Amino acid sequence: MTDKVKLTITINKNLLAIVKERVKSKGLSLSRIIENFLEFYVNPYVYCFKCGEKFFVDKAEVCPKCGWLKCVNCGACRCELDDETAAAVFHMRRVYEDLLMGRIK
Repeated sequence: MTDKVKLTITINKNLLAIVKERVKSKGLSLSRIIENFLEFYVNPYVYCFKCGEKFFVDKAEVCPKCGWLKCVNCGACRCELDDETAAAVFHMRRVYEDLLMGRIK
């Protein structure tokens, strides 16, 4: 078992009530949700839209042509997508970036 420390945070009271209900209904712990997010925040990863493999953002290069991350497994980037698919992937990525409070690279 890893060493654990107590963390004190301050969040919106109404949000906390909703989160506690949701966490309880899913059989999870609020501590684990926060820990998972913090782990992801310091070592983010994505799944390639082409090969489906997980890769860590800090290991990926940015394509100089399109500005997207290149998959470390197959090398895919935005350059391989049609405009409609690229738009869908881009908007899904925006959700991810909103969670992390900014661009991933």
